[in-house]
Amino acid sequence: MYDQAEYIPSLTHFTERFKSRLLEMATSDVDLSIRVAVIRVLGDIESHFPLEDEEKEKLCLLLFDEEAKVRKAVSQFVRAVWEEEVEAQVGTQSKPSDKDKERTGIKVLAQLLVKWGKALDTLAGETAESEIGDDSRDGEDATNGTSRRANRRREVIALIGPDDRGRVALAVDALWEEVEIVSEWEELLDLLLLDHSASGEESQLEATPRARVRANGKKRNDDFLVDEAWRLEEVEESILLEVLVAALGRAKEEAVGGKKVCLFVLDCVLLLY
Repeated sequence: MYDQAEYIPSLTHFTERFKSRLLEMATSDVDLSIRVAVIRVLGDIESHFPLEDEEKEKLCLLLFDEEAKVRKAVSQFVRAVWEEEVEAQVGTQSKPSDKDKERTGIKVLAQLLVKWGKALDTLAGETAESEIGDDSRDGEDATNGTSRRANRRREVIALIGPDDRGRVALAVDALWEEVEIVSEWEELLDLLLLDHSASGEESQLEATPRARVRANGKKRNDDFLVDEAWRLEEVEESILLEVLVAALGRAKEEAVGGKKVCLFVLDCVLLLY
């Protein structure tokens, strides 16, 4: 129905009434196929009836769900959120080059992963505190509290995921075919090799010899300057290192049977990390 333009006006009341219920179904319905279907419906709803920031974040956190089908289903929604953020940040820059836009995209990806990671940590902390509080109750309240704790715990476990590869690896797998920058590990590496702690003249001084060594005079020194628009914070550098390693692992899997030099390069970078 949301794909038919003539139906949209008559869906306003329905959307306002059941949007919260749809979000609940997307995050915690017992039927996996229902969750996947509802996630796609919410993506269609967003194109006509924009979700609130809190609602968007709740849906984006499913990028770390334990179910691969859920992570894949929400990847298109996450891509749309990422593109919107990139467009907004690029719009504040003065005549950004293609390289600036690319690195801004990486910066935004790091910002979102850090933000969502903190949201998951907060969610897990609130659940622990809730369990401690509920344990002090007796009778019917204690029974109800136990039920609430069990449901909440399942939700948290689903969001965080038990995969020992970590949250970032789950995100990289889900976004591999949706967000192009995730698979471009060479661009990720180039950005991480820059000195994001230096600025202004310091950055220029350090960039000059690096440009000569790495580019043999074929690139301008500007390519090695760190612009404030995409300067990485320390926590963002850390998260991008995880993205890089996960991307290298995925690229290596896809390169099996391909050029040996490609596999050799990937192995070297992984060992350096």
